[in-house]
Order: sequence, then structure tokens, then C-alpha cells
Amino acid sequence: MSEQHSIGERIKNLRTQAKLDQAVLAEAVGTARTHLTNIERGRSKPGRDLLMAFAKFFGVSVDWLATGDGPREINETLTAKELLLIKAFRRLPENEAELHLKLIVAHTETGKDS
Repeated sequence: MSEQHSIGERIKNLRTQAKLDQAVLAEAVGTARTHLTNIERGRSKPGRDLLMAFAKFFGVSVDWLATGDGPREINETLTAKELLLIKAFRRLPENEAELHLKLIVAHTETGKDS
């Protein structure tokens, strides 16, 4: 069993490890910040689609996120460009990293309407 006993605890742990605030994560997965707060505090649980969005965003298995059991990571190979992007992102100061993440998320959301 996982050290984090609830879905909310696992999501909060992933978010804090990624150094994201709730507003950025909520926008990235398509939910309200207040709903994310309630999930992290155990007041509500994410629906299936939101659970899948969290798992995809963090690159973890839905089963692990939902139950704490099984392998955490998904064995997905990153491309060279994705690895380069991650390495560059990790070298940024925290305030700049958050700004760039917001810009990327906003840009990709805008691109969906095309």
C-alpha cells in the first residue's frame, strides 16, 4: 500500500514534487482550483475523466493514482525533444518555470480550437 492513503494525498504529493501551484495544475487538467483543493483535502473525489487527466499529466498509472497499489510510473519512452524540454525546464528558477508552464498550457489549449 502507498504511503499516501488517499487519491487526494497522492495528487497533492505529485503536484508539490512538480513544484506546481493548484491553479496551474487545475488549469492543465481542466478543473476548477476549488475542486482540486477539495480533492486534495479528501472532501471530494475526481471523476473518471479527471482521474485520467491527472494520471496522464503526471505520467503515472490510473490504477496507482486511484488505489495506491501497483506500479506508479507508466513505462512510456520520451523523445529526445521531450527529454531536452524537461532538462531545460528543471534548470529554470521556480518563478520562470511556472510562467513558461502557464504559457505552454495556454498555447496548447488555444491550439485545440483550431
